[in-house]
Amino acid sequence: MLTIYGNLQSRTSRCLWALEELGLAYRREPLVAASEQTRTEDYLALNPSGKVPTLVDGDFVLTESVAITYYLASKAPNSLWPTTPQALARVFQWSNWAATDLELPLSAIMREMRRSTVAGTPPDQDVIGTALSTAAATLGSLETYLAKGPQFIAGDDFTVGDINTAVSVSFVAPRVDMAVYPATKAWLERSFSRPAWQRVQANG
Repeated sequence: MLTIYGNLQSRTSRCLWALEELGLAYRREPLVAASEQTRTEDYLALNPSGKVPTLVDGDFVLTESVAITYYLASKAPNSLWPTTPQALARVFQWSNWAATDLELPLSAIMREMRRSTVAGTPPDQDVIGTALSTAAATLGSLETYLAKGPQFIAGDDFTVGDINTAVSVSFVAPRVDMAVYPATKAWLERSFSRPAWQRVQANG
């Protein structure tokens, strides 16, 4: 059986969503990101970076949420993994965009929050404001693409690209005015209304 390490309030949610969409049997070890749980000798033997998620499939161990979703979706024919080069390229394009361009400013916010906690001082609102402005501007790329008509990232079918991208956008959405991005907002609602995501949420 597959084992996934990580908590829902992290990028592990991508992996849990993919597992539920695919109907795969799995065991979950809900380790909290950046906690003592991920610093144990046993866990570091699986993931030397001490981060989540980590997937264990027999003797095969894989880290990094996007890589894990690709692995799960490509193991056997299914609708999450497109069969045409063009659709698969869209999956790669937007998954990479989400994990880099969109999440980079969010990382700046998290670093500032950690710095302020350690220093015992209020967060620098200029740093946070600049990062949020960058994230909001970055969302414009996705809005332009979705406004052209595709229901999902790779076309009319929901794929692993939607999972990877939607999770990243969900980190940004509460912090920006999503009314400015109507196509993205509608796509996000379509994606998160899926039964598989509802099961992930219900399982905590």
